[in-house]
Amino acid sequence: MIRRAVWLAALLVTLGASASRPQPPPRGWGQLSPEEQQRAQENYEGYRQLPPERREFIERRWQRYQAMPPDERERLRRNYDAYRAQPPEERKEFNQKYRRWKAERR
Repeated sequence: MIRRAVWLAALLVTLGASASRPQPPPRGWGQLSPEEQQRAQENYEGYRQLPPERREFIERRWQRYQAMPPDERERLRRNYDAYRAQPPEERKEFNQKYRRWKAERR
């Protein structure tokens, strides 16, 4: 579990590095720069401090992502990159619309 969490933290560092270009697959710990290692360690510590139910939610979401076909993963990645490229005001508006849409579905 700890190894997976460290790998997940390294993945978050890799995915967050640049929203404008495709990212290479996650690297091993030794291949990360000292700054990336520091960020991965901070992400992992933050993950460990989450309540158990939140960690379980993240784990289930990660397992669902792992089970997706590669083309679906790529679609999600492109959508996320487009979201991150938006100015903060547009992201805020998008989040509000999403929350309304999600509430209407219930």
